[in-house]
Amino acid sequence: MARNGIRYDDVCRAIDTLRQRGEAVSVQKVRELLGTGSYTTISDHLREWRLRQDGDSVQAIPRNLERPEALEGWIADIWDKAQQAAYEKLAIYRQQADDQIREADESRHRAQRQCEDAEQRLEALNEHMLRVQERLEAKTTEAAHLQAELQSFKSSQAQQQKRVAQLEQTCQRHQQSLEQAEKQHREAMAKQQQAHQAKLAQEEKRHESAESRLMELLDDARQERLKQEKQYEQRLSSLDQRCERLQLDLSEQRRQYGQLQESQRADKIHMEKLESEKRVSDDRLRAIQQEKQRLEAELKNLRAANRELHDRLSRAALPPTAV
Repeated sequence: MARNGIRYDDVCRAIDTLRQRGEAVSVQKVRELLGTGSYTTISDHLREWRLRQDGDSVQAIPRNLERPEALEGWIADIWDKAQQAAYEKLAIYRQQADDQIREADESRHRAQRQCEDAEQRLEALNEHMLRVQERLEAKTTEAAHLQAELQSFKSSQAQQQKRVAQLEQTCQRHQQSLEQAEKQHREAMAKQQQAHQAKLAQEEKRHESAESRLMELLDDARQERLKQEKQYEQRLSSLDQRCERLQLDLSEQRRQYGQLQESQRADKIHMEKLESEKRVSDDRLRAIQQEKQRLEAELKNLRAANRELHDRLSRAALPPTAV
């Protein structure tokens, strides 16, 4: 049964046009003239048109068949028309078979091209995945090196902190020693002043009349006091210089500690960046693997379709079974 789309009237008009042009009527010519329609539908309409033409052209049996020559001519004419109709139907069947074989070849070629394209895409994806894996291994090795460097920096930082703590303790001990020395000096000066005052009072009581002796004692006391104050100032200056040196050492250690912290923060930022790149690489690797699985499934389906098409072509190429 003819499918909907191309009507019988359309085929008849196309046949009339071909006959007016003096061209042979065939399925291919009708389809080229119409510009659309399947070969099966056009062939069914063309077969119906030929049957109607054969029915319209059937001649009545002549009445003057008394002579054998007339009967033989009439039979030969019928035989020629039957052969012509058979040849035309055979040509239609051949045209249909050729059209089907051509369509099957085109489908097979398209499937083969799709299969080759899929294989090329799969090879390209495999190469890309290998490159991604190499980059991932390189990033992993670099991350391991950076981790080792970070551990070394942490160890160095711990040592620096320990050294800073020791310097702070030393500075505190020197500060305490300096305060204690100042306290002892003040106490000694107070005791010495008291002793001098007591001695001066005794001398005043004993030798009120010996003013010159008292003046000498006062001078001695002043010189002794100046000498002790000078010694105290020298000792205090020495302690100040030593404390300044300790303060400079402490500042230098703190500066180095700050640089170490800055370096540690930079290393931490670099490690976070490397971890982000690693996560991006992992996501891309998973996407590539999913694309590879999809392409493998598509290639499998294409190969199955190719085998089915090959089987259909093999069955279509077999000669028809003799009745």
